[in-house]
Amino acid sequence: MAASKVHHVAEIERVLDGQQSDRDPAVVHSWIRCVSEYRMDPAQKVRAHIVSSARLREHRERSERLIHIARNGLSELFRQVAGHDYVLLLADNKGVTVDYFGDPRFETELRHAGLYLGSEWSESRAGTCGVGSCMVTGEALTIHQSDHFDELHTPLSCTAAPIYDLHGALTAVLDISLLRPPGPKISQNLALHLVRQSARHIELANLMHEQRRGWVLCFSRQSSFLDVDPEHAIAIDGSGHVVGMTHSACRELALLAGCSWREPQRVLGGPIGRFFQADTDHLTRLARAGCADGLAGVNPRRNRHGQRAAGAGHAPSVCATGGVYRGQLRRDT
Repeated sequence: MAASKVHHVAEIERVLDGQQSDRDPAVVHSWIRCVSEYRMDPAQKVRAHIVSSARLREHRERSERLIHIARNGLSELFRQVAGHDYVLLLADNKGVTVDYFGDPRFETELRHAGLYLGSEWSESRAGTCGVGSCMVTGEALTIHQSDHFDELHTPLSCTAAPIYDLHGALTAVLDISLLRPPGPKISQNLALHLVRQSARHIELANLMHEQRRGWVLCFSRQSSFLDVDPEHAIAIDGSGHVVGMTHSACRELALLAGCSWREPQRVLGGPIGRFFQADTDHLTRLARAGCADGLAGVNPRRNRHGQRAAGAGHAPSVCATGGVYRGQLRRDT
């Protein structure tokens, strides 16, 4: 057994024995799951699994709308990072890669490593990895080289962010990976930022697509880029209740509601007045007035820390021309 493999296995065994580790908690917890829940052996190599063409077709058909919504954004992201040898994977909620962007010159090597269309990266299949561990934790993370449970994957660096649907369920994972990362884990901080940003953009596009005939309220802690890149967005029905949200909005509203973001059902269906000092009559009057700064009077309520956000809203359904109305929400200081 190679020295590097012996060292890797020994480190995992020390973690399983309860010894302290310098690894991120997400990595430690994943290693423990791999052995205690999935009955994996760190000394046994398991090659990357590529599903059959028939199974891939099924997974892609189920994800067809998401692939369509995400594709333009992912193409642009790949254009930005391709020169650094990154590979982009869009995996569904089963961990199967349903869309892929990579350099065709390295296709054989990428396929062998599992960085390819149809690869399955669920944690129960591949052990600690970007896609799988992101699915389990629901959080964006980087699994860098020897963070991986399976020694076969330790040359890779995989950075992943979850994509949630309008109702708070994890529906996909966006992963950006390297076959041979050039530096330590901190070198992937920019990749982490990029996948988080892209996942947020995909969620926003999905919400806008689903809510074409209703209210959408966008809000941010920083108002500077609110018109072009809002941090959070929620969908509101005609009776003034929250019917959809991006994941970042779910976190904000859960904080205001005093519950966990992992309980989206405690936010969904809540009246807008629970979170903002406004109702649909107020928003409708402002939209009908066509006032560019009309929403300046709509204040978000305070969360448990006494904080408020900044925001904007639009209501194509209340304007015959389908216009968009935006205005900054005041932030208390």
